[in-house]
Amino acid sequence: MSSLTTAFMVGAALLSGVRASPVASANAAVSTPSFLTSIGLNQEVDITKRDVMGRLPNGADDMEHRFQPVLDFDGDGCYYTSAMDDQGNLNPGIHNPGDGVPPGCLAQNCRAEDRLQSNNVYSRMRCNNGWCAIMYEYYFEKDQLICGPAWGNGHAHDWEHVIVFVQDDQVKRVAPSCHNEYPTATNEPRLHDGTRAKIVYHKDGGRTHCVRMANEDDDDIENYTGEWFLGELVGWNHYPTVELRTKLVEFHQGAKPKLGDADFAAALRSAAGDQVPGFNPDSDN
Repeated sequence: MSSLTTAFMVGAALLSGVRASPVASANAAVSTPSFLTSIGLNQEVDITKRDVMGRLPNGADDMEHRFQPVLDFDGDGCYYTSAMDDQGNLNPGIHNPGDGVPPGCLAQNCRAEDRLQSNNVYSRMRCNNGWCAIMYEYYFEKDQLICGPAWGNGHAHDWEHVIVFVQDDQVKRVAPSCHNEYPTATNEPRLHDGTRAKIVYHKDGGRTHCVRMANEDDDDIENYTGEWFLGELVGWNHYPTVELRTKLVEFHQGAKPKLGDADFAAALRSAAGDQVPGFNPDSDN
């Protein structure tokens, strides 16, 4: 065999998970598999093996729950998972020791069922002048461009978010993040059950991954549940402690969540553009 073999898995995780429908949720018992070492291009990748992260308890305001998007995940990307457990331990992400480059192929080690079962989604809401804007943040353990180790081939940790603008109890605009922009933002989103935007985590062409609005073809679900997935929501006012919330907001390993005050306001302003008349991204009144 040539020394330039392509990346492959030497083993797969043995999982026993519970599938939920019609909108799959993560509220199920999770078994913890033991992941096997992967082989990268011409080298053994010594990834840190760990148990699946715990998660924070589900809790959010009624409006945050009601308008939470449902997601699917193209097959060449990770599942979102928890960024922090209830003891304040942060997710270490997936990367090669020393260089930060993710090992293996794009969805390797981060698309097992237990990752999605042990998830959190983190939200923050701002309401004024008849509008409410709700940000939903999602954490992924890595974001990778191509298979194998290479300079510039992605990074451990990825954060993506979706902002939902609501007026008169109706979804008026949805803006999924993609490389700090909102290229697929729309005032006519495809909705599940009339309130939940359909969102897909995908590889953005020759770039890394981000989220986008779903189209009709995306109803052919690719995640293991076979259904649009609804995660375990943690609202801004529902963290077990303020200290845990602050630690999550300050989780900055290259990528970071946009839940902090300045980032939150800037993201709302950019996502709204001129399509949310009267809304003030800087005010909670």
